[in-house]
Order: sequence, then C-alpha cells, then structure tokens
Amino acid sequence: MCQTIKNYRIMNPQESNTLEEMRRQMAILQEKLHNETIVNDRLLRESMKHNYSSINRYLSVKSTILMPIIILVFPLFPLIFHLSWGPVIAVILLCLVGVIFDYKVNNIKDEAFMGDNLIPTALRLQRAKRLSALQMMISMPLILLLMGWFLFDFFQNINYENELLTSAAWGGIVGGCIGLVCGLIFSFLLYHKQQKTHQQVIDQINDLTAGNTPES
Repeated sequence: MCQTIKNYRIMNPQESNTLEEMRRQMAILQEKLHNETIVNDRLLRESMKHNYSSINRYLSVKSTILMPIIILVFPLFPLIFHLSWGPVIAVILLCLVGVIFDYKVNNIKDEAFMGDNLIPTALRLQRAKRLSALQMMISMPLILLLMGWFLFDFFQNINYENELLTSAAWGGIVGGCIGLVCGLIFSFLLYHKQQKTHQQVIDQINDLTAGNTPES
C-alpha cells in the first residue's frame, strides 16, 4: 500500500508541485493578512490618540491659563469695590475643584492607547463619561447659585455715592453676566464634544477588541 502511494507520488510530480505552490501561496497570503492587521491596528490606535488629544489639550489650557486668570481677577472685586470675600472664595474653590476633578477623571496619557490590553482604557473612558455627566449636573446649578450670591452681595455692599466706582461696577456686572452666559453656552458645547469623543474612542476600542469591552 505504501509502495503504491509512493509510486503514485513519483508518477504525479506535476500534482505534487501544484500542492507545494498552493502551500506557498497560502503562506504568503497569511503573512499579508497578518501585516495588514498590524497596520490597521496601529492606524486605529493613532486615530484614538489624535481624537483624545483635544481633551488633554483643553485640560492643559484650563489648568495653566484659565484657572490662574480666575485666581487673579476675582479677588479684584472685593479689593476695588469693597465686596464680601465669601462668594469670591467660593467661586475660586469651585473652579479649583472642577479643574482637579477634570484632570483626575479625563486625563489619559497616549501610552494607554498603545498597550496590548485596551480593556482598562475603555473602562476608564466609560467611567470618565459617566462622571463628566454627573459633574455637569452638579456644577451648573452651583455656578448659578454662586453667581446669584455674588450679585446679591454686590447690590448690598456697593458704594452708590461714588459715581466712578458705581459706573465701573455696573460695567463689570454687565460684562460679567454676558461672559457668564457665553461661558455656560461654551461649557455645554464643550461637554457634548467631550462626551462624543469619549464614545467615539470607546467604539474604536470595541472595534479592536471585537466588541469584548465590558459595560461599566
């Protein structure tokens, strides 16, 4: 029997060569598919890093530029217009807590998107999305409440006999109210943009992990 198979192989060298060629072509195809998968994986990871970089840039601007401006500008109100320090300190503390909270929750380094296991990164993004929504629900009413306190204190303590200070104060109040409205609109737009980025990166991780990311 073995001799018959051996003789068959010897008598059919063309078929044997065909099989060897098919194996070689299959190996080449598998190698190409493997290399293409690696390239797609890297491109998708780079896309995730690029998408999330906007959030990291905003966190950097918020902590290095916006927060120092708030700390420097708000104390001028009680110093110049002789207002109470209570609402000013409360506003500064609320902003400071918000900056620290944002950094702790939303700051994710580029290395988190390049590791072999992306599941922890996806879970952290889901947590950041959930906590950001909670922060928005709490911080917006607090901001309005503190600004109301600030305005009430202004009307109670402003020296109306000094026309120059009164005019400057009214100008500051009008400008502050306009800035507050613009700031609230910007905050809502930024919040929706960040939440959209969170979900977009989570979806990209799901594509890489074949949808194996657990729900938080």
